Amino acid sequence: MKGIVCICAGILLWGTVSFASGSECPRTFVEGLLIAEGLDQSRAKRISQDLRIDVRPDIVIKNLFHSSPKGTAARPDVMRVDPREIERGRAFIRQHAEILARVEERFGASPQIITAILMIESRLGTYPMPYNVATAYVNLAFLLDPEYFRQIQTLYSDAYPQLFEEATVARAHRRARWAVTELYYLSAIADHLDMDPVSISGSFAGALGPAQFIPSSFWTYGIDGDGDGIADPFNMADAKLSMGQYLRKFGWRENAPVEQKRKAVWYYNRSTVYVNTIMMLYEELKKP
Repeated sequence: MKGIVCICAGILLWGTVSFASGSECPRTFVEGLLIAEGLDQSRAKRISQDLRIDVRPDIVIKNLFHSSPKGTAARPDVMRVDPREIERGRAFIRQHAEILARVEERFGASPQIITAILMIESRLGTYPMPYNVATAYVNLAFLLDPEYFRQIQTLYSDAYPQLFEEATVARAHRRARWAVTELYYLSAIADHLDMDPVSISGSFAGALGPAQFIPSSFWTYGIDGDGDGIADPFNMADAKLSMGQYLRKFGWRENAPVEQKRKAVWYYNRSTVYVNTIMMLYEELKKP
C-alpha cells in the first residue's frame, strides 16, 4: 500500500499516548507473525500496516481484565437478565420456528438452547458490534513484541499491577498468539465473503455476528443455513445452523445429563457464570 507510515499512537481509556517500540513498529512485528502463521506476505502487510487499524492499548486491557461475564451482587454466579428479555426470547422462538426446528432436527439442539445463547451473545442479533475486529486482533498480537508489552505494563502499572505477575504475562502471550491465528482465519472468512478484512465489525474480543463466533470456530463449524451457497457468520440463519453443529460437536444432547449439557455450553464460553446464565435461560424458555 503506497505511502504507509508506521503510526504508533494509541487512544486509551483516558487521553492519547505515543508509543515507540524499539527497533521496529509493532505493526511490522505482527506482519512477520502473520507470514509465519501462513498468511500470504502481501495480505499480511496490507492487514498489519492498514492505517484504519489504530494502536489501542485499551482493547488489550479490556481483553485481559474485562472479558469474563460477571454476576450480580444478589446472584454472583449468574448474569443479570431483564425478565422482559425472556419474553422476547419466547417471541423469537415463535417467529423463527421453522429454521429452529431444522436446527433441532439436524443437530439435536433445541430452539431453547439456541435462543438462550443468542440472547446473551447479541440480544438476539440486535446488539451493536462497534469494534473493528482486525484492530482487536492486531492489538492483542502486539503483546508478543517485548518492548510494546513493557510499555503497556508501565502505562497501566497503577491501575493493573497484576500486569507484572508471571501468570498475567503468560496469559497475555497466549492471548497474543491466539490473536495471530484468528487474524489468519479472519482473512480467510473475508476472502470467502468477498469482504475487506479490515472493514469487519464485531466485539472487542474479535467475535463475529449474532452468534459471536471467533473466526477459527466459524471457519470450522460454519454452515450455509439459507441455501445461498455461502456460510456467513453475520447471517442469522447461518449462525443458527452453525451453533447447532458446534453444540453437537461438544456434546449437547437434549436427553443428556445436565453436566454434559453444561460442558457443551462451557465450550461456547469457558465461564461458569456464562454457563449458569445460559442454562437458567434454557430452562425458563422451556416453560409454557
